[in-house]
Amino acid sequence: MASTSTTEVPPPELRPVEHLAATATAEEVAAVLRCNGAVIVDELVSAPEMDRIVGELQPHIDATPYSADDFGGRKTKRTGGLIARSPACRNLVTHPLIRETVAEFLGHATNHQLHLTQVISIEPGQGGQPIHRDQWAFDFFPFPDDYE
Repeated sequence: MASTSTTEVPPPELRPVEHLAATATAEEVAAVLRCNGAVIVDELVSAPEMDRIVGELQPHIDATPYSADDFGGRKTKRTGGLIARSPACRNLVTHPLIRETVAEFLGHATNHQLHLTQVISIEPGQGGQPIHRDQWAFDFFPFPDDYE
């Protein structure tokens, strides 16, 4: 009896986060998002631009308290409002690849709006957060069955 080999694709939570070059197309980035739920675009902006962003945000990160519970991470800070706090962050959310990827990924929508910008600072010794979805943060409209 001949055996056939099939390659099983692990569920998204077990896949490594895929890296794409900044030269990737919006279609390529959106395809990875659809498949894996996350993607990293390497070197989307220059190192000096990232240094500027860090410089603008560091005082706010330093002033952010740690999470008050185990779920959020007692050695984890979540600093929001990046657009208001860092003019350089505006270049990220308006970057052509980001805008085109959002349009591609949410092509079924008549419009889209940026809801949250956040730096999550996880310090050494902080354990992993349980796998979860953040849909509770976006409960102001019904989700379609295939939103994930």
